[in-house]
Formats: sequence, structure tokens, C-alpha cells
Amino acid sequence: MSLTRARWRVTKPLRDRIAEGHPWIYDRALESPRGLNAGDVVTLIDERGPLATALADPESPIRARVLDRDPDAICDGAWARDRAERAASWRVRDPLLVGCTGRRLIHGEADGCPGLVIDQYADTAVVVYDGPAATTFWHARLADVLKGLERAGVVLADVWLRGDRKLRAGGEAVRGNPPAEIVIAEDDARFAVDVRHGQKTGFFLDQRDNRRSIRRHAAGLSVLNVFCYTGGFSLHAAIGGATRVTSIDLAAPAIAAIERNLILSKLAVEAHERIAIDAFEFFDQAIAQRRKWDLVIVDPPSFAPSEKARPAALKAYRRLVDAALEVTEPGGYFALASCSSHITEADLLTIAARPLLRLRLLAGAASDHPVLPAFSEGAYLKFLLFDVG
Repeated sequence: MSLTRARWRVTKPLRDRIAEGHPWIYDRALESPRGLNAGDVVTLIDERGPLATALADPESPIRARVLDRDPDAICDGAWARDRAERAASWRVRDPLLVGCTGRRLIHGEADGCPGLVIDQYADTAVVVYDGPAATTFWHARLADVLKGLERAGVVLADVWLRGDRKLRAGGEAVRGNPPAEIVIAEDDARFAVDVRHGQKTGFFLDQRDNRRSIRRHAAGLSVLNVFCYTGGFSLHAAIGGATRVTSIDLAAPAIAAIERNLILSKLAVEAHERIAIDAFEFFDQAIAQRRKWDLVIVDPPSFAPSEKARPAALKAYRRLVDAALEVTEPGGYFALASCSSHITEADLLTIAARPLLRLRLLAGAASDHPVLPAFSEGAYLKFLLFDVG
């Protein structure tokens, strides 16, 4: 079939990389994007001929995202519907999602849907686009995407569009009218989610399996959860039998939400200390007071949104590790997480390298946040659990 769309020349030897499944082409590997607009569908070519069908994003460092490795693919509504159905089908039959009513249905590049994220909270879907190119391309096909999700067996009464994640706009309803609070189940835990204004799409679904790991380690222990948001790790620790839980976050609304989640989960509010305070300030106070916990969890926001921010981020992680270990009881556990793709597992292991630590568990995001083997940039979440000597 002959296509009239633009052809964009790749200037570096990326044919094998694209064939293996890497979805991104950076600015330095493409000719100047003459006449292209964000959201245009193009055919990538090199000296040997056509390579793939891609989404153009001329103003981004990631100049193109591979939509289909078939250079003649027609990436229309039917194509989008099929991609969405395939992605949702994996979640519908995932045994690790049994008992969970919050799940990621489409995880961008890993599901062959570059720049598109859709999360489900009960019967509400939340849609996020990654940049202007993804916004243009996917919004024109959103109705077909939703049909694909439903064809896989997903039931959706409401759909809330958060829009371009970089703009942090308020969003709008594209189906129904999502309630201000949606209560989801995660095994025995219950969480009230604000899909309109909460962080990310309302909740950190990617840490689900790591929260389960904390639950299995928490019996009989005192637990400190720093950067706790609405208490994901905290509730799982309490369900796992923690004797005392302390939750720390700078955001007062997040701290206030923990009480609601404790009540929803039928957990004792009085056994849970909740403090709205800067993490470093809290550690200074706790060290001065010689307070200690058996299990300390540090799950900060992304300190390195770009490669340029790496040096400062690494210093911040070192400060956090030093402070956290000061308040961890000998013989206890220390958990460290990073959600930045610019901070690697090797970085975290180097920061934590000291004789008193032994790595117990190294994990990533939950099963509904898959990673392509050829796309290491997609492995953004790292979770390390240490024994403390």
C-alpha cells in the first residue's frame, strides 16, 4: 500500500535497536524536522529504506516515538482499538491484580501505545498524555481506545481526562461525572483516591507489589514511612501486624487522607502517628531525640527529572540514606525507592554500600507497569529492601 505521509530520515545506525523494540528516537539521531508538527504520523527511513511508523514530536528531545515497527502501518482508530484491547486483556487475566480495583490498563510504550497512560479506579478511567504529540495523536483516537478497553472486558462508567501530564491542568470529564472520592481495594487495604487532583492519576499504583512486600515484613515491628503520600506503605504495614506506624509527608492534605484510609481499612487510627513535615527536618528531630524504628521506608519524589539534575539528586539520596540508617534499629530493615529513570539501581546500591547493609530484595514496578527488555528507560521505579546489621 502506498502512503503519502512524510518520511523522516534516521541519521544513526538504529535499525537493529528499533527492530528489538526500543521505541524512542532522540533529536541527535534524526534529520531536521522540516514541516513536521507535533502529533504527525511519519515513516522513519535510513540508508537501507523504511524502518517503522512513528509519532513526530519536533520540539522534544525525544523527536519520534515508534508506533509500529511496520513502516506501512495505518495507525488509525481501529489500530488504536486493537492496541488498547490487547493491553487491557493482559490486566484482566493478571493473577497479581486479583483483589485490586485500582490498576493500570495502558502503560505507554510498554503496551505499544507511546505517550498514553490509562489507569482504572473502580469503574472510572483516568487518561494522561505525555506531551503535545501524544495529546494530538491519542485524543483523536480516544473513543476507539475506550472501545478497545471495553472489548477486553473492562467496565467503565466514567472517564476523566487529566490531559498533558506536563501541563498539570485540572482536567475534564469525557464520560459521566467521576465522583470526588473513589474508594479502591488493594488486597485488604482500602484507599480513597482523588482522580481529579491527586498526584499522578490519583494514586501510586506502581508500588503495589512493593507495598505487599512491606506487609509481609512488618509483623511485630515499629515502622516509619517517609514521603508517605496517602499512606500506601503505612496501611500495608499495619495490616501486616506492625505494632506502631509513623507516617511523614510535607503535604498536609496527604497526611489528613491517611486517617480516612485507616478508617476505610478498619485499622486503629490511634496506633498511627501522622506528621506533616519536611523529611530532612523530621530526620534531624528524630536523630536528636534518638528515636528509632524497626523498619524504615524512604520513597521520595523524583529528585532527577532530567540528566542535568543527577548530581544534586545523588547528594539528596545520600543524605536520606545516612539519616534513615541513623533511625533504623540494628537488626531491622531499610527500604529505599526511586521513581526517576535517571537514577539507576547501580546508583542506589553505590549510595547504600556500607558493611551494615545486606540487600534482601531488589524490585521494580507492579505487574501492570511492564518494561520492554530493549527499553531500559522504561524501568523507572526501583525498590531496594535491606537487612540492617
